[in-house]
Order: sequence, then structure tokens, then C-alpha cells
Amino acid sequence: MQRRDFLKTPVLGLLIPATAVGDIDSITEYRSRGSAPGAEPEGQRLHHDYQTYVPGIEHYFLGNGDLQAVIQHCPERSGPRPQTFVGLTLMDAERFARKWSTLLFHPERGFERSAIAIQLGGERFSLSPANFISLGWIYPDGIPTVSLLWRGGDFTVEERFFLPSEGSLLYREVHIRTPSPLIPDPIVHIQLVPNFALFDEIYTDPARQRATANGFAFLQLYSLESEATVSGRYDLHVPAQSTSNGTEHLVRFVYALSADLPDRSPETQERIRSETVNYWRGKTLIETGSEVLDHLYTVSRTCAKAGTARSGKRDSGIWMYNMEWARDDLFTAMAMLHTGFHQEARTILVRILENFVGEDGRTIESSRWYGYDYTELDQNGEILYALWSYLCWTGDESLIRRNWPKIRTVAEFPLQEVFRDPRTGMLHNKREFWERNDSFGVEDGFELMHQFWVALGLERISEVAEMIGEAGNARRWRSVAQELRRVMLEDPHFRFVEDGHLIKRRTRSGKWQRQMVPRSREAMPPGSPIATETTPLCEPDTSEVYPIIYGMIPPSSDLATKTLESMEELWNQRWRMGGYSRYNVSSEPDLPGPWPITTAMIARACVETGNSPKAWRALNWLREIHGGQSGWWFERYAPSITPPAPPVSVCGWIWPEILLLFVQNLLGVRPGLAHLEVRPRLIDDLDTMTGRFLIRSSDITVNVRRTGESLARVGGRRIPMEGGSLRIPYPQTGTPLEVECSL
Repeated sequence: MQRRDFLKTPVLGLLIPATAVGDIDSITEYRSRGSAPGAEPEGQRLHHDYQTYVPGIEHYFLGNGDLQAVIQHCPERSGPRPQTFVGLTLMDAERFARKWSTLLFHPERGFERSAIAIQLGGERFSLSPANFISLGWIYPDGIPTVSLLWRGGDFTVEERFFLPSEGSLLYREVHIRTPSPLIPDPIVHIQLVPNFALFDEIYTDPARQRATANGFAFLQLYSLESEATVSGRYDLHVPAQSTSNGTEHLVRFVYALSADLPDRSPETQERIRSETVNYWRGKTLIETGSEVLDHLYTVSRTCAKAGTARSGKRDSGIWMYNMEWARDDLFTAMAMLHTGFHQEARTILVRILENFVGEDGRTIESSRWYGYDYTELDQNGEILYALWSYLCWTGDESLIRRNWPKIRTVAEFPLQEVFRDPRTGMLHNKREFWERNDSFGVEDGFELMHQFWVALGLERISEVAEMIGEAGNARRWRSVAQELRRVMLEDPHFRFVEDGHLIKRRTRSGKWQRQMVPRSREAMPPGSPIATETTPLCEPDTSEVYPIIYGMIPPSSDLATKTLESMEELWNQRWRMGGYSRYNVSSEPDLPGPWPITTAMIARACVETGNSPKAWRALNWLREIHGGQSGWWFERYAPSITPPAPPVSVCGWIWPEILLLFVQNLLGVRPGLAHLEVRPRLIDDLDTMTGRFLIRSSDITVNVRRTGESLARVGGRRIPMEGGSLRIPYPQTGTPLEVECSL
């Protein structure tokens, strides 16, 4: 499928109204030479698998901190060059990649040669759209596993892909099931055809029964079965072993990014599996009885882990940005605290403090530093809030005390005179939450998110300062936070409220900035709304719901209600597939389309305010849109203007938003420094929820059910709930506790 045809597919046609973008051909002409009648034939090109975003595609994402694996499923078969129907590729978790630089991408064949073939008698069988049955997630013994089912003659094949809890290994089990015994035993054929741009020494080793690739990276493929043979440069052949009266046969393959391999003995393999089962058993499990909700939670938990390297390194846009943002990593760390990955959260936070914070307290975004005019001040507040969260969930003071000088610097950075307006005390510069700056029309002024996150972070870190004996800083930070809150919400001239709802931005004079007119239209991405529309509007903006999500404004207030009502302009703004954009798309530098991240944010706010219909609409959309089956949601559902923009792919920020929705907003589990708060909110058609959490080394189970009365039992003892909330002391370290809430 050529780029021109891709943009004209029915699904994407919904995203690109002529009034917003103009003539699509004018956008793509310089990238589609050879497609017009009479043009010269198109020259050399990569296999179509290099593209990240096509209609209907799913990417199942596995990772354990050492290795990442992606199983691609592209059901769309129209066009002259469809992507590989089902294919596998691998990545080193510590190294960012584009899709075409992954370890199993072949320049001419894409992922095609990652498929297996099964030989039975004189026939050879392999997967095709015609014999495909299903592809999806399963969780045997709690281990995230991708299951691929297909038919081969009279038998069925299930391929299972999973990773151990540690090690650069991917297991690929091939289960062959038949109604009657197979004679002779089937033979499974597999190839290791790596990326020719990365590997030049590619060979098979008959003595060691494996295929090897060496170059800029290292890769091996072998079988746990003892009768494997090899041939040529790429091929392994393994007789499947009978496991059940001849009606089921099994072959187990292992991909490895290291030459240092565990032995093949049953004892070693059982130990590896047992360690993996125990690892996942210790993570937060949430069950609701709703297929939609249970699926969203489990895939988000799986993918959040998969996207984090052992060192805490994360690509904020896999196959897309190849860069890091403090904000994205902080949200991931907070979500990991909420879901039992405490060590991973600590690793991320340490990495942020050591690598993402400069000597003056400035933070990085897109893997670089910016000057005062363009620094993202909200990130300083988010760091403080995340560190407070870490202390609440773990009780571990060592991280805080060891890094306190750096934490103090983070708190002080946004309070410098260069940012604080002398009249209001609010923070100003020329950068907004979604990273547009004055070249996009952002005037020097006050951003709601900069005030909100810094105020929230200072409030929380002042509690920590008091705890460790810095009473002076605690008082000062608390005072600044209170003043920021007051001006934000109450000042008659500067408050971020208009027409009864929150707004995004004011200029230094107090004017409501409603438009963003770029200095130079020609400098904007060609064909984008901000480059072409007369009046690029910046309201509404979904970031305005964060004060609702985190309780800075009461969820039952008119301000919360009207703020959420204002967001409805962003649902289906210029498309018909559903979902919310991040802000008014008339000021978008990208093509208009819905964003899963912001749709999840709206869902969180709707849960807080009790707006069940809109919460369910957003959650169902996340489940049903392509990417929702695998959990690989695209940053936005519209193609990129590439170049200059990178290709559209997954943005890992979506996973923490969904995980926090379940823990903070639905179950309402909110640890504080002195006590545990449980404040559940059951939306309509959700009558029960259960979660098992690790909080300060204790297993705490929270059961919530709808009964029509408001009461709780803690450790079997009846306790009244006040305003739907329960506050209890922490149990003794390591002591399990069960909390039951009736609503």
C-alpha cells in the first residue's frame, strides 16, 4: 500500500476533512513520486513492515527489562504491499529502535521469515489468513503470554510467546494438537533471519544445534529439544515430541540476545518458570467481572512493564520518538508503585534524579535541556509528587534522604524570580503542557498545568520535608502551594476559570489566551491545521481535567461538571471513530485525530465526578479501537506528516493513565504518609471490584461491592465510612490486611 493509498483508506478518510487539511495530494506529493501517471517508476524501497501505523494493525508487546518482543498482526490485506500477516521481532530493552532497526526486520522480507512451518508426511503447513484462528493474550500461572492459534490440515497449532522474569530470552512454544495420534511425528521448521543492517556474521552450528547472528548485536535461536538439526545459513529443524498419547506434540524454541545461556535441563527450565510465576504473583491483581475493564488493566500492566528496561530506561514513543521525557517516566513510576512493581519504580525515580535533573533543578524532555522560556515546569511538580507517592507506598525513606539535596533543588527551581510573576506569584514562560512554544503562538504567560503540578508537588513534598526535619522549607513550600491554589481558582482577574469552567492559559496581563497563531505558517508541518487555519483555537484542552482527577477541585462542584462538559467538543471533533483529541484540533501541528492518552484522562475525571455514561464510552472506545486488543495504543489515530514529524506509534504514557484509573479512581486506594485512604467509586454497571496490593511490604486486599449502604470492615472489624471514604492506620510491616467496602 503506497502512502497516497494509505491516506485514502476508508478509516483514515474519516480523520482528514478537506476543510482542515486541504488537498491531501499536496501534502504527500513530494513523498509519493512515481505514483502519478507518467511518473518515473519508484526506486528501491524497504519492505512495507517498516510502517508503524496502518488500519487494524495490532502489536503485542512483551518485555522483562532485558529483552523486548513484538508480535505483529496485520489483518488488513488490501493493497499491493500489505504488511506481514503475523510476524515477530525483537529488541534490546536498553536500546531504542525504529521498527526497521529491530533485530528481526529484513529489508526485503520484513517479518515474513519469522514464521514457522510444520512438516507432516509429505505436506508442509504454515500460517496464512485462510487458516488463522485467533491471536491474543493469555495468562497461564499469571505469566503474560501471547497465544497464536491456526489450523494445519486436521490439526491445530498454538504458538505461545512469553519471557522469563529475567534474562534476554524469549520462549516460543509450538503446541500441535490432533484428534488422534500422529504418525510420524511432525517436524517444525524455523529460521533465524536477522536484520542485515545489524548482523553480518549469520550461520548455523551443527554441533551446538543453533543458529547465530553476530554484528552490532548478538542473537541466537535454539531448541530445548535434543534432536534438533540445522541446515544452510538460517534453518533449524526439530521433531516435535509427543506429550499426550500422541495427540499433542511440543517444540520449545528460545531466542537469546546473549551467548551466556541457561542450560536446557528440565530442572533449570522449571526453576526459570517457577521464578517467573513468583514474580508475577507478587504484582497487583484487579478483577471487576467486566471483560472490558479486566482486559484494559491486564494489558496496561503487561505493557508498562514491557516498556521499561532493567536500568529504568524508557522510550517515550517506541518506534517513534527514541527519546525520553521526565513526565512520561514519572507517570510510569507512579503506576508501577500502584501495581506492585516497587523496585522498578525506584529504579526509574533514581534514574530521573541522577540523569534528568540538572544542577539548577531543571528537567529534561525529549532527551534534552531547554532554557527558562521553554522548560516544562510541570515536571518539577510531578517529580515531587512521585517521590511523595514512593514514600507513601513503600515506607522507604532511604531514597528520599539520600537524594534530598537534589530534591530540594527540584522544588526550588520553579520558584526563581525568572518564573514567578511579581504581581500574582504564578509561574510564567513560553511553553505549554503539550510542548508548543512561542513559534506556535504561545504567548509569555501562565499555564494551568504549570501552576497545578507545582502546587500539588510542593504540597506533598512539604509533608516529607517536615518528616525529615526541614520545618522551614516545609512551611515555605506549603505557603507557596496555597498561594498558587488561591490565585489559580479565586483571583478575580487571573484565576483559570471562564464561563464556569477551567481554562488552559492566561497571558502576563491576565488575558485569556484562546488562540495560538504561529509566527510563521511556513515553519509549521505542511498541511497541518495550525499551518492552514485562520483562527487556530487552543480551547478546550484535556489537561484541564487533572485538577479534577487529583482532587484539587471537588468532583461534585459545578466547576468540575462544566469543565468536563466543555471537553465534549473534542469527542469526534473532525472524525467519526470516537475518542478525544488532546486539545482543539484547529491548533494541531499534526493531522486531526483522537488520542488514547487524553481519552483515558477524561475517563478518570468522569469516574471522579460520577459521570458513568461518559466514563464507559471512553473505556469501551479504548477497548474497541485497533491497538486496544494488544494494548499497543497509538499515540493518536491519524497518520503523521512525515517528514518532518516522526511516524505514529505507541506512546507509553497511555499505560499509566489506565492503571492509575483503576487504582486511584475506581478502587480509590490512596496511601498517605500517616494512613491509608480507601475511597472507591463504582460507576454504573460495575457492582464489584477486588484488588490485591503491596503497600509497605504488606499484602492488602480491597474488596468493594455495591449494596446500597455505606460501611466498611477492616480485618473483620466494622468501621463507618465518611463521605464514601475510609482512613485506616497501616498494619505492622509484613502483616496482611483485608478491607471490605460496601457502597
